[in-house]
Amino acid sequence: MQKIPLTLAKPGMQLAKAVTRDNGMVVMGAGMELTETHIERLRGMEVDRITVEGNPVEGADGVDTSAAKRLERLDHLFRRLSGDPWMDQVRGYLHEYFRLKAAEQAARAAAEGK
Repeated sequence: MQKIPLTLAKPGMQLAKAVTRDNGMVVMGAGMELTETHIERLRGMEVDRITVEGNPVEGADGVDTSAAKRLERLDHLFRRLSGDPWMDQVRGYLHEYFRLKAAEQAARAAAEGK
C-alpha cells in the first residue's frame, strides 16, 4: 500500500484505507476502485492524500523508493551530522524502521512469488 497525493490518483486505483473527513466520517471505504468522478469529489472535499493498494507511483525519475534502498542511503544522508547525539538517535530510529519495513517488503514479495 502507498500513501499518495490526490494529484497523482488515477482511475482504476483501489483504496487500501478508507477516506475520512476530519470528524471521522467515512467518505469512501477501503477496497473501492477510484473513478474520475470519485477523484473530482475528493478534490472538492479538499482531500490531499489517499492510501491506495500496491505501489503504483514510482519515485521521481524512476528512483527506487523501497525500504531497502532507503536503508542503504541512510548513512549517506546523515554523513554530515555524525557526532550529534540527537541526530544519531534519529538515524538509529530511521535505521530500525527501514530495516523492519525492508524485511516486511521482502516477505511480502516472497509470498507473492516475485
